[in-house]
Amino acid sequence: MKLIRRALKEDKSIIENLRISEFSRSTEFKLLKPEKLMWSEIDDNNIVLVVIDDNDTAISTMTGVTVDKANEAENIINCSVPNIVNFPAMIFTNAATLKPFRRKGLNQLLRYYFLLYGANNNIKTFISPIYKNAPRIKFMEILGYKFITPERNWQTKLDPLSERQLGLLDASNIPNALSMINQYDKQTLEEYPWQGPALL
Repeated sequence: MKLIRRALKEDKSIIENLRISEFSRSTEFKLLKPEKLMWSEIDDNNIVLVVIDDNDTAISTMTGVTVDKANEAENIINCSVPNIVNFPAMIFTNAATLKPFRRKGLNQLLRYYFLLYGANNNIKTFISPIYKNAPRIKFMEILGYKFITPERNWQTKLDPLSERQLGLLDASNIPNALSMINQYDKQTLEEYPWQGPALL
């Protein structure tokens, strides 16, 4: 059955396999430290979402990490965070989609439920580390994202093939972003319904 739900620690192996397999084949960067993609305390203490296909295969995932201060954010994304970021913020990290299912709106499906959560939990900024040549940047601009290049970057997990940026979405853009995802990815939202308790 096709669905989207919160991943639990029991799902760690399927999440790890999806992350490592898809990060390894990325055209945006070279994966240097696959061990950094293993399920960790960050996953235990935050929200990991997973999209499941008909044959119970995990086909897309993303982690949303809530932080209250700039230094907490920098510890997660390993780069400097600009002063324009308001807190609390949510960082989208370890997003991966199985290759045959890319460009079907699954990344936006995951983002949709995180935005709903953010709207109900006073999240003021959403932070998405991204690479300059990533195809989803154009749609993220439609959602209201602004893109900046960090002043400092000390990430060692990946070797980027283009400039690393931070996509920033202010909470004031949540209604527009939800509306746009509903408009452009309505079929995906219907095809993969939410299962389980709502994110609170």
